[in-house]
Amino acid sequence: MQIRQLKVTNFRGVTAMDWTPQDAFCCLIGPGDSGKSTILDAAEAVLNSRWFSFSESDFFACDTSSPIVIEVTVSELSKALKSDERFGLYMRGWTPEGTLRDEPEDGDEPALTVRLSVDATLEPVWEIVCDRAGMPRAISNRDRALFGLVRLAGDDARHLTWAQGSVLSRMTGDSAEASGRLAEAYRAARDSAQLDQIESLASAAFKAEGHAKELGAYVDGSYTPGLELGRSGLSSGSIALHDGGVPLRLAGLGTRRLATLGIQKSAIPEGAIILIDEIEHGLEPHRIIGAISQLKSDQGIAELVGGPIGQVIMTTHSDIALGETGGKGLYVVNSSRPDRMTSPLAAKAPAPIVALLRHTPRAMFARRILVTEGMTEVGMMTGIREMWPPRHGGKPIEQLGAAVTNGNGNQACELALALRALGYAVAIFRDSDVALKPEEIAKLAEARVQVFEYGHSLNTEQAIFSVASDEAVEDLLAYTRTERGDAVTDNLAPLILGMNRVSASAPFAEWSETFSKSGDDLRKIIAEVICRKKWFKDQRVGRGLAPHVWKVAMSAPNSPLALTLAASEEWLYA
Repeated sequence: MQIRQLKVTNFRGVTAMDWTPQDAFCCLIGPGDSGKSTILDAAEAVLNSRWFSFSESDFFACDTSSPIVIEVTVSELSKALKSDERFGLYMRGWTPEGTLRDEPEDGDEPALTVRLSVDATLEPVWEIVCDRAGMPRAISNRDRALFGLVRLAGDDARHLTWAQGSVLSRMTGDSAEASGRLAEAYRAARDSAQLDQIESLASAAFKAEGHAKELGAYVDGSYTPGLELGRSGLSSGSIALHDGGVPLRLAGLGTRRLATLGIQKSAIPEGAIILIDEIEHGLEPHRIIGAISQLKSDQGIAELVGGPIGQVIMTTHSDIALGETGGKGLYVVNSSRPDRMTSPLAAKAPAPIVALLRHTPRAMFARRILVTEGMTEVGMMTGIREMWPPRHGGKPIEQLGAAVTNGNGNQACELALALRALGYAVAIFRDSDVALKPEEIAKLAEARVQVFEYGHSLNTEQAIFSVASDEAVEDLLAYTRTERGDAVTDNLAPLILGMNRVSASAPFAEWSETFSKSGDDLRKIIAEVICRKKWFKDQRVGRGLAPHVWKVAMSAPNSPLALTLAASEEWLYA
């Protein structure tokens, strides 16, 4: 099964949303409180077989006068769902162009639409809808289970037991034998229960172990059914998965979550719809990568053999997880103005974002992004941002949802426009040695992307050295020699008559007299050499340069350097 369309009205922070996922693997990202979990909650509320209780807080702005209406259109349907005995008469068509019509035509994919409505009575109503069929048809929780939806949110430990409604219970089937054995077990305690000798329980435990391992759960021994004493009452919930004799619910959070996901997924034979909220919880980076890789691999194998592919829709705040998605199926959720928001889901991520996912994926979690032109600028601005909190009540830019990222030189304009199209507030920080093209300026202005640059055809090195005092130049040279060694003198000497290693070691304030050149000329030479040799074009070196640049800017507050830094600071703290 795959969700083709999700329409949400008046549910929590969403007034109206119409999303058509175009991928079998979807990753929703965005800043906190942007609505990512709400989107998963909406899909789960419609397709999950369990009953959902609603309150006033589930209505947009807590206003119950406007009903909650959520519609989910699902394709890649199982035979059971398409049968005339069930919902065949309510079948609709999902077109190759990605639209829905009530009268299916040749080439359309069979689809069903389930609607959940909640009015001021707070009583939810689930229905199958199709205008062609006339009146909607009520759908039971048993029928909703046929849509094969799995939700992994926090830590749902009930699925690690044979409790009523758990996946293990459904995998096992008839538990009459287990119930009888439980009565005996409580008399003879754990060792007498011999639950591992019940074939249905042992088989379910064995399958659960295999699926958990596939997703990267740590298994110390082997999964077996065991009795958990000390629980109140006596029921099938007293039987739980054990790993090497230890209840699995006592394992680490990551292992519990992966085991739960594997168990739920295994219970659905035909292409599950898997919703995962913040996949990174409790997982080390290698297990995040492994779990995502396995989920994708399962879909690839299913597609290869011509079976149901299913769908994964996950959210994440992890740059590791984001980088592993690779950009395909990435969607950005943005609701910075919920009072005006119509849909929190921005367009699918375009091509320029792929490069960003390689070098700075964490920037995608920000609300406000300063795109710097290159490695010098991103390193320098990353370091300079550390100077700002004392000027803003101790707040770093990250606390305001702001980030600095590399625009890869001439790709900065394209990246900034792509980020702006996804709903981010974006500005560009660049030097001015190569002017923007008129068409780029027009596009940036139309998209309301501000550009901060030095002007006067200055590159970053020139902007720094041109206003640096003699003492500051000396400090900058000392830092450059620390990073680049004797190459500094070796490259400066041919351009400054009479310079050698001995004379170069003299304070910069004495250079003008020693080499018969003005201070301005010497500054130009130094800046030209450093720029040509790309000595500052390294993010680490640029970051180390930041304290020296800040000192220069503070001593020359009206310089192009200081004014450009101040404008960037003001924008990031807006």
